[in-house]
Amino acid sequence: MFNLKQLATQLYRQYALITCINMLEPWERKLINGFFLVMLALVFFSSYWYLPNYLQNLLQVLTPPAWSGQTENVAYVAQKMGTS
Repeated sequence: MFNLKQLATQLYRQYALITCINMLEPWERKLINGFFLVMLALVFFSSYWYLPNYLQNLLQVLTPPAWSGQTENVAYVAQKMGTS
């Protein structure tokens, strides 16, 4: 049977061995893990917040106007690309 607790424990042990945080004192481990979690949260937040806009602009620039269903001309797309 799939045991989630054992899997999480095994993954944390691998993370600790790869990053060598198993040699640190407990308070140092908590500090580094906290910093890592904050950075990971910021990456997820910024991806959620900014990535859809970037993808939409990229698709507007890369897809031809006939395929996208919009009637934008190439000059307008080039202007939009320069201001993004």
